[in-house]
Amino acid sequence: MFSVFKNINKFAGKSKLLDSFAVFCAKYLLYLWLVWLFIFSAKIENWQIFIYPLLSGLFGAFVIDKIIYIFYKKKRPAEMPTSNVLIAVPQNPSFPSRHATISFGVSFLLFFYSIPLAIVSLICACLISISRVFCGVHWFKDILAGMLVGFISSLVIYYLISL
Repeated sequence: MFSVFKNINKFAGKSKLLDSFAVFCAKYLLYLWLVWLFIFSAKIENWQIFIYPLLSGLFGAFVIDKIIYIFYKKKRPAEMPTSNVLIAVPQNPSFPSRHATISFGVSFLLFFYSIPLAIVSLICACLISISRVFCGVHWFKDILAGMLVGFISSLVIYYLISL
């Protein structure tokens, strides 16, 4: 997994355009996507498309991730002298990535409502996640764990709303 991180992070700091795009995706794309999803839900008057996926992402990030943080505290790659760090380093543990958990939790639950919307959301989740590795604040395995937690949280929330 370290070599995956190195192969992505080694491009940081080489191109202002690429760095700017990665910083935008790592810091702002999740929030921009959620605002767009909120507006889209309001426009079509279907709040389930916003509320339940958001609930899935938040459940994963603030329940499942928090439980994992208690038992597994992984240092961030930014603590390595060879890492190229482009954004402020969060203080919470690295594993799993909270951004990945939220974005994939939203994306996976959207598959129960709209496949095209879910695919666009997955693309956003991938951009957010890879950008977090590119910017030097997450290992690639943090992203994979966040993806898994997002998937699990989407199944849990879907099950609970289907009762």
